[in-house]
Amino acid sequence: MMTVLTRMRNGEHFQRTRARTRQAFTLVELLVVIAIIGILVALLLPAVQSAREAARRVQCTNQLKQLGLAVLSYESAHQEFPPGSYTYGPWGSANTDKVPFLCPDYDCNGTNWAIEILPFLEQQAIYDQYDHDEHNFEANDLDGDGLINQRVRDADLPIMICPSDSFAQNWGYFPTAGSYKAMTGVITQYGNSNQWLNWTSPVGFAGGGSNPTVDVFKKNFYNRGLFHLAGPSGMRPERFKNVIDGSSNTVMIGEFHWLPDQPGNPEPVKWAVSQRWSNKAEALADPLLRSTNFGNCEAKMQTAPKWSCWRAFGSTHSGDGGNWVNIDGSVSFITWSLDGRIYEAMATIAGQDGLQTP
Repeated sequence: MMTVLTRMRNGEHFQRTRARTRQAFTLVELLVVIAIIGILVALLLPAVQSAREAARRVQCTNQLKQLGLAVLSYESAHQEFPPGSYTYGPWGSANTDKVPFLCPDYDCNGTNWAIEILPFLEQQAIYDQYDHDEHNFEANDLDGDGLINQRVRDADLPIMICPSDSFAQNWGYFPTAGSYKAMTGVITQYGNSNQWLNWTSPVGFAGGGSNPTVDVFKKNFYNRGLFHLAGPSGMRPERFKNVIDGSSNTVMIGEFHWLPDQPGNPEPVKWAVSQRWSNKAEALADPLLRSTNFGNCEAKMQTAPKWSCWRAFGSTHSGDGGNWVNIDGSVSFITWSLDGRIYEAMATIAGQDGLQTP
């Protein structure tokens, strides 16, 4: 506002006020301001997203470290590592004299590595609900002791889900999803070109289906990882003395994330399920088995059977790689471009003395 003195009237000053009007922004000026704000947002948004992903990756690293410490605590208490899973035979059709429960629809599986470390993750209450006298995938209480394994399989355990794994977080079905798989060994070709040994499937028996027999496993035992199957076939959980490659050079648990909306109906990790590849996986030099793209793996896999794609590791973290916890409890970020031969070497404990003859 501006006040102007004009003249005297009756001895007093007479004032006249003149308003100075302020014009609004023009359309061009407004558009320029909006454009500048848009540029600033565009510059800042990637940095914000990068910071959020960095925070998720750190949280995922910490969760893997806790899983590693829980495994080491189990080993300290039991003088051996937990089994990848305890398996009595394929589809309940073989070795029935040694199976303590009925297995009509799935492999005869008992407990697994993730269930056995629950007490060391401060999850004793969930562990106490698991019935070791019944099939891992049992949905009922057959022996009437009040323990139902489905309750454990359906338990929501945040430490088992990486915050970057949107596929697992949005799964919404049971059994409950997870993001981490245990390393069982290297997929191995043997005999003729159509015979493959994988460490997530049950040991076969003479005349009992297509799964490799224990003799085949013995001949290829140098390719086993820490969390191979255990059971009455003579496969035993590993001890520290068998990790002759060095605990800091051998991986035991890695990330497994699928990209959503892919062909082939991929499923996430089922952290408490012992069935084959549900919470275990294997190594192969082929980089397709270090990928989050299931459809691409199935379409292009030529160095191994297509079923190997279900046994992959993969991560949606930025940086072309994933987090792994080593047997010494340390966590490493390993790029997927790592030489395949080195990757296979890191997957094996290399010992020849862990198999007990039945």
